[in-house]
Amino acid sequence: MKKTLLFLLAGTALTLSAQQGTAWVAGYLGQTSFDSDAKWNGYKFKDQFHYGLGVGHWYTNRWGLDVRALKNDLESKGPSAPKGDEAHLLVSGLYNLRPGAEDWYPYLAAGVGGSTVSSGYSPSGQLTTRFNYHAGVGLMTRPAESFLLDLSAKAVRVELPKSRTEYLATLGLGYTWGGRKAAPVPAPAPAPEPMPEPKPEPVAPPPPPPPPPAPEPPKEVAKPVPPPPPPPPPAKIVLDEAVLHFANGKAELGPDAKAAIQKVADGLKAYPGDYSLVVSGHTSSIGGKALNKSLSKLRADAVANILIESGVVASRVSTVGVGPDKPIADNKTKEGQAKNRRVEIDVKVKDGKTEVRKTETGVVEATPPAATSKKTAKKATK
Repeated sequence: MKKTLLFLLAGTALTLSAQQGTAWVAGYLGQTSFDSDAKWNGYKFKDQFHYGLGVGHWYTNRWGLDVRALKNDLESKGPSAPKGDEAHLLVSGLYNLRPGAEDWYPYLAAGVGGSTVSSGYSPSGQLTTRFNYHAGVGLMTRPAESFLLDLSAKAVRVELPKSRTEYLATLGLGYTWGGRKAAPVPAPAPAPEPMPEPKPEPVAPPPPPPPPPAPEPPKEVAKPVPPPPPPPPPAKIVLDEAVLHFANGKAELGPDAKAAIQKVADGLKAYPGDYSLVVSGHTSSIGGKALNKSLSKLRADAVANILIESGVVASRVSTVGVGPDKPIADNKTKEGQAKNRRVEIDVKVKDGKTEVRKTETGVVEATPPAATSKKTAKKATK
């Protein structure tokens, strides 16, 4: 019976599309046969039907994976033999023998798994699981769209109740999807129509002899060609820097400041050379020095974040909080304090053909503080 099933499997030929990317889920039904060593207390096991479910996938036209869970009854030929059941989990690698075939294709399968025996056939009298390994052959086809037919024969080596070999002949029916569709065969081009035979043209009389050639005009002396003008000097690459101003005690940027940052980023993204940016934050001298240092770092980080979001590489940007240490105006006046509340973007380049120009946004006027108690007013900083 086992030989008959193997010959039937090898001779089947059905239809299947290309394999790569095809996945499936299927139900399985078949026959389990036991070798002569499969005995229990001297009695040979009876052949049984098995059934189960499985999934699989062809990752390429050559290699695939198949996972099946199969179950069958377990019964030996003896007057006092117990009854039970066993289950196999088979994880198989598939090797396609006809990769890329458009009709049917056989495959080889080999892998490992686990086998479980219950009831009286378990050495402990309870559910027992052991390791198994297996190998076999198969044939796949898709007789209709999204319909899978699979025939396979496998030998499974099981280690309980004692070592034995089981032969599984299985028919699988399932649903399949994916895979490459075969390209349609182009229709043959129509044969060209025969060309009509050309009619003989009437013979024209010979032309009259040509007139004698006119005398050549005197040759002019070639004038010397002036040398080409020298090429213009290479244009300088212009990059932008910026000086941005902030409101009193704030690290938020206004629309003009964001537009100036975007202009700096646009120029740097188009610049092919090596560069780096130093973003330094500054404050006025009003308030505590430690708090002004922290506020100036927040202002520098806010500008750096917009530069990075606009496409500037983050590794090229560094920030520093200077605080009130480098004023550019007198801190004794409100106008000078407003000018000192700033962030400067400095571009560092090594190309001598590069020109850097600085853009400065308008000064942000200080917002008048709301009426507060004297204690609260002492805590306000810039």
